[in-house]
Amino acid sequence: MTQASKIKKTAAPDTAQVAQDAEAGSRMALQALLRTALPDLNLDAREAANTAELSAALTRAHEAWGLGLRHIQHEVRLEEGGLLGLYADGARVGGAQDGPEVLASAYATMQALDADGLSSWPVLPEGHRFTLEAGTRQIRVLVEDGRDFESHWTVHTGGLHFRTGRRGDDLWVEAFRAALGRDLVQDAAWEVVERIKDRALRRELQRRAEEKGILGAVLGARGEAVEASMRRSPGLHFTVSAAVMHTSARTLEAWKALQKEAVAALEAAQKSQVDRLVDLLGRTGR
Repeated sequence: MTQASKIKKTAAPDTAQVAQDAEAGSRMALQALLRTALPDLNLDAREAANTAELSAALTRAHEAWGLGLRHIQHEVRLEEGGLLGLYADGARVGGAQDGPEVLASAYATMQALDADGLSSWPVLPEGHRFTLEAGTRQIRVLVEDGRDFESHWTVHTGGLHFRTGRRGDDLWVEAFRAALGRDLVQDAAWEVVERIKDRALRRELQRRAEEKGILGAVLGARGEAVEASMRRSPGLHFTVSAAVMHTSARTLEAWKALQKEAVAALEAAQKSQVDRLVDLLGRTGR
């Protein structure tokens, strides 16, 4: 080995390239996180530099995650080395490059859930908060009135809960139905098995499911690579449990339309996240 090659071998890495790689990795990690709620999001370097847009995307993602943290101001800040940090009311939650399980745990410490798993935090910092009565008389007055308001959760069929409110000109309806990662994976695993055309293999997986559960049966058949991908998947830790619809209208008809839109959006999003897990589970491990 020549002296020149020795020098080349031991040379320090290009610091600019290291920083560029770290920035790209942080951007892609944030994109993967936000895509759990905003599947069409596509961040390039220019968009990642616009932290105001990223903060707005993070706020929209929190509406879909349904963690009950809508009362908090969510921000994405550009940090040293081009990394992206996640902040809640000015306090650092973590870095975009942190594992999704770490970030999910950090957000979980901020939650205040009741016995039904519903957020006890109000969305509005102050304002009229009430229990929504049956019928439309009360909500009609509130929707058409000028003051800010917010309802407590109300129970509907199919595991759905609703709450509604207004801040300024923004009237909103939130539909919530809990979607735990472990339940979604179970549903996806069964769907993977049902889609298998080889009847013998399908029966074998069903037999294995009786011994170690459907997920264990599918992962055992697919290999360690898929299991590792599942553990790293943000979709397991950040699931879509809510849909929030907004309008500036002040009519009962607009409010009813928001309810329908919120339910339709939530059902579509929850189906899509199961489909993505089916796709992930269905890949053959290598």
